[in-house]
Amino acid sequence: MPLPSICLGVTVKQLLVLVTVGCVAAYLFDTQSETPPENLALEAFIRSQEQVVEQVGSVLGMELVRQVVAHPGYNSAGYQRSLYAVDGERGRLMVTLKKVQGEQSIEVTEIRRP
Repeated sequence: MPLPSICLGVTVKQLLVLVTVGCVAAYLFDTQSETPPENLALEAFIRSQEQVVEQVGSVLGMELVRQVVAHPGYNSAGYQRSLYAVDGERGRLMVTLKKVQGEQSIEVTEIRRP
């Protein structure tokens, strides 16, 4: 016995499958766009840097391009290097930050035009 169509030949079962797939896709896209708190701190640090403001003006947006965690030696602390693309009123910059694990300080290691 065929299932009744709602409209245009779509059955209730097909509609249910489409809605479920849509909800799962929306959930996955939404959770991937959230910025972790540690990255929010790095973004706030970039916005506060005078060198960045001098070159691009007010920061309009930024995007994390690459983040690498390195452990250079057995007895040395590891560090995290983050590369951000920063868009401002007067252009775009690439800003590289370094944060040593276990320390609160963040260091700008490079600022360059893309």
